[in-house]
Amino acid sequence: MQSVPLLAWLLGIRNANTRVPPIFLIGLVSIVAATASIALRVPSETDGAGPSASVSATAPVATDSSAASATSAASQTSAALPSAAASAPVAASGSANPGAEPALSGYVWPLNNANITLPFGPSDWGEFIVDGQRFHDGVDMATNCGDQVHAAHEGTVLAASRVYDAYMGWTTDIAPYYKLLDTKHWWDSLPIVIVIDDGDGYRSIYAHEYQVLVKPGQKVKAGQIIGYEGATGNASGCHVHFGLFKVTETATFQLDPGIVTRDQMPAAEAARTDPLLVLPFRCEVEEMRALRPTEATNCPALPTPKSSATPSKPPSSAAPASGTPRPSDAPPAVP
Repeated sequence: MQSVPLLAWLLGIRNANTRVPPIFLIGLVSIVAATASIALRVPSETDGAGPSASVSATAPVATDSSAASATSAASQTSAALPSAAASAPVAASGSANPGAEPALSGYVWPLNNANITLPFGPSDWGEFIVDGQRFHDGVDMATNCGDQVHAAHEGTVLAASRVYDAYMGWTTDIAPYYKLLDTKHWWDSLPIVIVIDDGDGYRSIYAHEYQVLVKPGQKVKAGQIIGYEGATGNASGCHVHFGLFKVTETATFQLDPGIVTRDQMPAAEAARTDPLLVLPFRCEVEEMRALRPTEATNCPALPTPKSSATPSKPPSSAAPASGTPRPSDAPPAVP
């Protein structure tokens, strides 16, 4: 039993004069602990969860503030953009217009029994370029000056004045254009426009009112009166320019390059959807018959087919004030 005297000697019990110095004991314990630690760690470095794995799991993640800012800006831009389901990115020169999504519903006509004075699509009157052709990005409809304009769908009002461009789906910054309007004092030459978030991923646009009855943030129902038909802005007579676009649209319509240069406007907007694909079908609307032949099957023959593709001038009956006359050098006030 030599181990007992040895332990007693190490602890200094048998002879205080021969007690091992504490520093020796501390060193011995440290060596034993280090050896055990190495023995335990060797397997963990060879079982697939080695040092590199443990570092990646615990190391702090670097953040790029500029990337975060870009992401935030992109999300704000996408909220102002349009889109129809399955449309792919296209060149800035414009693309074929997207169709309406099959599930899109709940729309009513902004004007009761309106005449179509300028349809959606290729037109010399258009200010956009799509597939190399001038293009009208909405539907112009008219009844009489001062008639009620109705919300085409339930939703939330985003704009209801001459300050509306931030919600129109422009693909780049509109600040230079706004600065020009301030410098030239052109604000009063713009149309009065209502933009509504329809709550289904789309926004609807109602341009040229002479008076509005709603304000930003207000909830509206389909068919609710939101303003009165007018001729503010670049209009030859009283009518409503009705536009429709999806907020996440990636296809674009190019604005006339001459307008872009002269008025410092964005080069393109998110592509629009033809509203006549969405509004309730009417047999008397010739353009609807061509767009929706299945629904037109049982329609009677049109009494007097249109003889010209040029838009007719809306009724010229007297209306309440239609806005400040436009200066000769004022911008085209799109739409």
